[in-house]
Amino acid sequence: MKAHKTVGFMLCTVLAASACGSGSGGGSGQAEIRFIWWGNDDRAKVTNEAVRLFESRNPDVKVSTSFQNFQNYFEKLSTEIAGGNAPDVIQMDYRYLNEYAGRNVLLDLTPYVGKQIRTADWNQGFVGSGKLNGKQAALPLAQNATTIVYDPKLFATAGVAEPKIGWTWADYREIAGRIQASTGGKIAGSTDFGGTEDVFETWLRQRGKALYDNGKLGYTKDDLKAFWQLSKDFRDAGATTPAELVTTLNAGAEQTPLGKKLSASEHSYDSLYSGYNAVRPDELKLGPYPSDSGETLGSYRKPSQLISASARTKNKDAAVKLIDFLLNDPDAGKILGANRGLPANLKIREAVAQNLSGANKVVFEYEKSVDAKLGDAPAAPPKGDGAIYKLMQRKHEEVVFGKKTIDQALDEFWRDAEEALK
Repeated sequence: MKAHKTVGFMLCTVLAASACGSGSGGGSGQAEIRFIWWGNDDRAKVTNEAVRLFESRNPDVKVSTSFQNFQNYFEKLSTEIAGGNAPDVIQMDYRYLNEYAGRNVLLDLTPYVGKQIRTADWNQGFVGSGKLNGKQAALPLAQNATTIVYDPKLFATAGVAEPKIGWTWADYREIAGRIQASTGGKIAGSTDFGGTEDVFETWLRQRGKALYDNGKLGYTKDDLKAFWQLSKDFRDAGATTPAELVTTLNAGAEQTPLGKKLSASEHSYDSLYSGYNAVRPDELKLGPYPSDSGETLGSYRKPSQLISASARTKNKDAAVKLIDFLLNDPDAGKILGANRGLPANLKIREAVAQNLSGANKVVFEYEKSVDAKLGDAPAAPPKGDGAIYKLMQRKHEEVVFGKKTIDQALDEFWRDAEEALK
């Protein structure tokens, strides 16, 4: 569901860059750099528009762009890096930051921060979310938070309350079950969430725990067992999607159960709302997570994505200039809006908020409604979290398809997760 924890596109190749970016050629004396990200067509449209504006103001720099879905993004990135063809500017995920920075793949941006990359108008704590071991491995592109994306018409038809701060997981299960029953089982009340690490993290934080503690798992086997049992309770209550749909959760909004009108609600990040809105225009809303801990949502101010430069880029100055432009230029801010979440630059965020409409306004209003309940971002996950993220999804699928019991899947998960963190 990335940002999250996101959309079935083909990665544009460098040879076809002109179809998805601004071309791959370059005049004499131009610095040529490549910028890649994950996202949907809507994100590609605004990002490429911002890149074209950057090129018009910096005729000495040529930028080729490409994008694809989150599910395959890091596999492709790893292949390109291993082949010596790393992109110059890289959209980075919080969960993979430690892994790539630890391999010395990312340029240390520390010398540029506060200078070529302006941060005076930022929340300085948010700047720190891209630091590892005293080095600025990345900078957050925008802020987002976990959310329940839902279809208000289905809630109304079933005569149930819409998500609000203070509702519980038991409330959610009952509401989802009533929605599912009201459709004769044709539309699930909720999308299965048991294999999604992002949901598990929020659930843990509601209980005062964390995914990691000093590079080790920050929870017990009993915690994960309880979470998987919660997911099973939804299945047993006829309140969630069938097994055959659990493999579509990272495929992008148009392929998820909610995007395909097979579910009434889905766990996601607010920054992904534009993707949902693209396939279901003006049909969906955003609400807070359920919680059994009163008004403790467990959500935090998360970098929706971060932006890094390759340690091997041959055009550091051009790469840094593009990063600063995307983060701090007011006109770029207007173009990008809240597509990736709320702008990190607070002045740009304020300016953008004045003219938001459509999906961007929905995201802004949602974050405004939960802002007082959002916590600070934890330290970036340790190397190995990317593997654990996929492991959790795989083991959960084995449970859902009846191949393993919860206890069997839990033992295998624990063994492999601890190995991944070594």
